[in-house]
Amino acid sequence: MMKKLVCANCGASLFTDQQGIKVCQFCNSQHQPEKTGKPKKQSTISLQSDIDRLLQKCRDDPVRARRYAGLVLDIDPTNKEARQYL
Repeated sequence: MMKKLVCANCGASLFTDQQGIKVCQFCNSQHQPEKTGKPKKQSTISLQSDIDRLLQKCRDDPVRARRYAGLVLDIDPTNKEARQYL
């Protein structure tokens, strides 16, 4: 299935092909067509180090512990240790 190309600058969908690069007929911006045969790379982001650092701040700075615990709970709403500081 072919994905319809839409210009990121003006929203037009009319293009000319110039040496493998699609050029918008309205604003002349160039677009590289995506390769459909290759699967896109997936990445994962680990937030555990951020959580550990914020929990350490809770221990080190009890005056602001509630604020840091709230940030931890924004990342991980089920974090039991952060709930102790609320």
